[in-house]
Amino acid sequence: MHRFFVIEARRLLPLLFLLVLLVSLSIYDNFFREQPVVAPDESESKTAVSFVTADRGELSAPTSFEVIATMEGWTRLRKDNSALPDYPFNPAYEYAVSATNSEIQSVQVYPQEDGTVQVQVRVTEEPFSYHLVTVEREKLGEQTSWLFLDEKDQIIRELRLPDEEDGAAPEDASTAEQPEPKAEPEGD
Repeated sequence: MHRFFVIEARRLLPLLFLLVLLVSLSIYDNFFREQPVVAPDESESKTAVSFVTADRGELSAPTSFEVIATMEGWTRLRKDNSALPDYPFNPAYEYAVSATNSEIQSVQVYPQEDGTVQVQVRVTEEPFSYHLVTVEREKLGEQTSWLFLDEKDQIIRELRLPDEEDGAAPEDASTAEQPEPKAEPEGD
C-alpha cells in the first residue's frame, strides 16, 4: 500500500506570493536604504544657536569669512559681491555671517569669564560658493569673539566685535577732559 501525496497548485499560490513579496522587499531595502539619523550631542545642543540662511549660491571669489554688525558693513559686502540677494538686513536685531568658498554648518556660543561671548562657527570647504546666514543679536550680545573653525577644529579666522579701532566711542566735547587753566602770574 503505497501512499500517494498530491499537492494542489492553488494551495501553493499564497506561499509563492509571500515569497515574491519577501524577495522584492529585500531588494527594495538594499537600493533605498536611508542614512541613520544621528542625534545631536547633549553638550552641543546647549551651546548651539540657530541661524537662518539668508542666501547661498555660486560665487567665484577668494575665500573670506566676515561678520557684519552694521549697515555700513552690509553695504560694503553687497558692493563687493554683486551676486548677493537684496536681503532686508537689520543690524539692530541680527548679525550677518558670510563665508565665501565655504558652507556654515553650525554656530555655537561659549560665554567667557571676562564678559565676552565666544562664537564658534564651524564651516566646511565648498569651492566656488558662498553662504550667508543671520544670527539673532540678543542671543549673542554685543561683546563677541568669533572663531571660524574647519572640519578638524583648526582656527581659520578670528574676529572681535566691536572692532578695537572702531569700538572706541568718540569723545563728546561736553565729556572730554578740559585742560586746567594756567594760573596767571601775580603782578606788582
